[in-house]
Amino acid sequence: MKALYFDGTKLALRDDYPKPKSGEAIVKVKLAGICGTDLEMIRGYMSYDGVLGHEFVGLVEKSDNPNLVGKRVVGEINAGCGKCNYCATGLERHCPNRTVLGIFKRDGRSQNI
Repeated sequence: MKALYFDGTKLALRDDYPKPKSGEAIVKVKLAGICGTDLEMIRGYMSYDGVLGHEFVGLVEKSDNPNLVGKRVVGEINAGCGKCNYCATGLERHCPNRTVLGIFKRDGRSQNI
């Protein structure tokens, strides 16, 4: 897959980036935004390395869930662990073990849907 990868110091286009793992979808991005957080990330915020990006809208091209293929989706930056009390009560955005799309422990290219 193609990805714009940030190694902690510079951005580089890669065409050998791993495909999403099971449980993730491939989304063809139609529109994407660059926000202040993205700019801060390349200045060292969160000491991040990986694929930036969390503001997008696109169409699901591939998914383990065939009902999602062809659907329009937007990115949700917070991904809960699915195991804690917060997640069990539908409060995944407050999960203490969450990852954050394109910001913390989750590549911008990775989206569970």
